[in-house]
Amino acid sequence: MIVMKFGGTSVGDADAIRRLVDIVLAASHERPLVVVSAMSKVTNALVALDAAIASGHPAIVEAGIRQLEERHFSAADALGITASDRGALAPLFVSLRSIATSEAGQPSSPRRRDLIAGFGELLSSQLVVGAFSAAGGPASWFNARRVIITDDHFGSAIPDENRIHENARSQLAPLLAEMIAVTQGFIGATPDGAPTTLGRGGSDFSAALFGAALGAERVEIWTDVDGLMSADPRLVPEARLLATATYDEAAELAAFGAKVLHPATQLPLVEAGIPIVIRNTFAPARPGTWIRADDNAEDALPVRSISFKPGVTVVQVRAPRMLGAYGFLRRIFEVFEQHEVVVDVLATSEVSVSLTVDDVSRLEPVVRDLRLVGEVGVRGERGVIAVVGRGIRETPGIAARVYTAIADVNVEMISQGASASNLTFIVKEADGPAVVRALHRTFFPEVA
Repeated sequence: MIVMKFGGTSVGDADAIRRLVDIVLAASHERPLVVVSAMSKVTNALVALDAAIASGHPAIVEAGIRQLEERHFSAADALGITASDRGALAPLFVSLRSIATSEAGQPSSPRRRDLIAGFGELLSSQLVVGAFSAAGGPASWFNARRVIITDDHFGSAIPDENRIHENARSQLAPLLAEMIAVTQGFIGATPDGAPTTLGRGGSDFSAALFGAALGAERVEIWTDVDGLMSADPRLVPEARLLATATYDEAAELAAFGAKVLHPATQLPLVEAGIPIVIRNTFAPARPGTWIRADDNAEDALPVRSISFKPGVTVVQVRAPRMLGAYGFLRRIFEVFEQHEVVVDVLATSEVSVSLTVDDVSRLEPVVRDLRLVGEVGVRGERGVIAVVGRGIRETPGIAARVYTAIADVNVEMISQGASASNLTFIVKEADGPAVVRALHRTFFPEVA
């Protein structure tokens, strides 16, 4: 069997859902499990709805629910879904209104946000099941929360992979032996049934968890691009498709700006050796990118792609008094752990540490506590450039070529060595696009 995950744009309207149905029916002989995201922008609307509920303005809340209702029922009409097949949509909106009424004026919480945010996938998956029925290829709706068991870290829950394996084999595998099943990405539940989410973009992760648990032949991620590219084509129009990539390369690209694949996706699949395929819903004939543990393709270039991640903030902690003392790094990272702030890139010296963060919503208390350790500097509007390729560490001269290509740009922070497949550095955000283009011309001259 295979897992076929479709993102928000791939279920964004009736036309996109029809394409999805055609793609899946063409692969029906492979016993697909279909994993869907919410319709594009619906999760954002649901998060905004949660904030409106907290504000205690029922008219705003009702307007938000009606917009969601109209969008989903309009799609159902366009898909020709019968009244009986769309019957599961109405109870979901009844539940959403009930939550809004009971929680009106109450402060938001991670637990409630997860409950409300998960409605997007529940709604889209019902639309997709109805679309299969309308197309004459019935499929069965399956509640992902029966399988995806997590802890109670609402907002970014940690899956219990042992429980997931047990549940998938006992509850989902028998269904897949009989027909196509449609389920949800992104959502899960605690052992006692409290709804959770795997974090934004977590539908890819869900697909990987299902694939690993079911021993899938492959996991296909269907999106609105052809696959992994040598650079973001919005910055480099001549960027080329990567026919293949390794798990490590894909992970580095996902972590440092490439939004095609969620960074955690490959983790459950690596041990099982299950490949991932990135495909384009809007151009299904194109081959996409295959991601495997080992990549012995003819493309042996040491650098495979250049990625850019804007919106980064650099935090520098300097403490000369810690020269020769132990515990400096421990004290710094305890602060970030206490405030649950994720660190991306790190560079250290004996008395100074520079690191980057994406989420600055909790940065003020972090800086306050770091000042107990040493002098703290904060620089916003920075970007991470990652030069990614499995041959970077073993190929002489890569760093020299990188810095020659961007000799006119001020590089503020460099990190290399923790990963064998990337060279990462920080520049001003405004310089990022030009840096990507310069590096692409250097390492991919044949497509310049």
